[in-house]
Amino acid sequence: MAHAFVAPQRCFLDQPFSAPGDLRAGDVAVIGAAHGSPYPVRTEVGYDTATGSADAPGAVRMAAIQSSSNIDHYDFDLCGPLLGASARRLLDCGDLVLSPDDGAGNRAAIGAATAAVLARGAVPVFLGGDDSVPVPFLAAFGAGVPVDVLQIDAHIDWRESIGGERFGYSSTMRRASELPFVRSITQVGMRGVGSARMEEVQAARDWGARLVTVTEARATGMATLADSLPVGGRLVVQVDADAFDPSVAPAVNAATPGGFRFEEVAELVRLAVARCGLAGYSLVEIVPARDLAGITAIAGARLVCNAVGALCRR
Repeated sequence: MAHAFVAPQRCFLDQPFSAPGDLRAGDVAVIGAAHGSPYPVRTEVGYDTATGSADAPGAVRMAAIQSSSNIDHYDFDLCGPLLGASARRLLDCGDLVLSPDDGAGNRAAIGAATAAVLARGAVPVFLGGDDSVPVPFLAAFGAGVPVDVLQIDAHIDWRESIGGERFGYSSTMRRASELPFVRSITQVGMRGVGSARMEEVQAARDWGARLVTVTEARATGMATLADSLPVGGRLVVQVDADAFDPSVAPAVNAATPGGFRFEEVAELVRLAVARCGLAGYSLVEIVPARDLAGITAIAGARLVCNAVGALCRR
């Protein structure tokens, strides 16, 4: 089967486990995707194949249970219980059966699973895995209502390829820009140095991507940033955990000082979803083996809760 699932040890927020075929319109479906498209063992920018993010889906699920388990209790980020008065259901479809060394097979499975959720009228929420997971996730949205991408990340991910791999985690937004249904790309949180060179920055700007550094985001304000997002399309939010400052999320692949506080990212996500809705969401690049007291997984889990809660209040 192209998109075989295995039930998680604990479902997100201990909500029910569901096969994608049992979803109904309006449901929010959590899916774990431990692997995407691996790089060769060594590349010109020094990245290794193993990013350490394969255990992140389970870690985020457990962090959600530990930090937000009482789904009917008052959530002060949302001014009420997580699902509010909404009829939406939050369900967990489990983990995709993927392989650490089969990029093509992983892309096919992620794409098929995303398409299956969307076909039911549900909202897919992917827990990665590294930042190559969103490549087939975004591609599965297909033609129809245009897609607007909000990427919250320390890096722009516009490399054409690295080590011959075009679908790796430094090429996520380059591949998104090639999808004919992607109408806009807003990238927030850049700082420091990543794999981007001058030509990648220019390529992003030439395409029309809006690049907003942490400094610029703070000067502009999250409300103004959210208000600048296009309306009338399908908003897909892609969060790389390294957008957070290392004091908030130390367990990432490329920790860089000067990142966002949790409340800044949560505000942007809530306001963006309130304005534009939410067609899909992905969270990637958490490395549980490096996580001090699980605080990175907690931040990631709480951000998912903020996105879902904002959708339920829209």
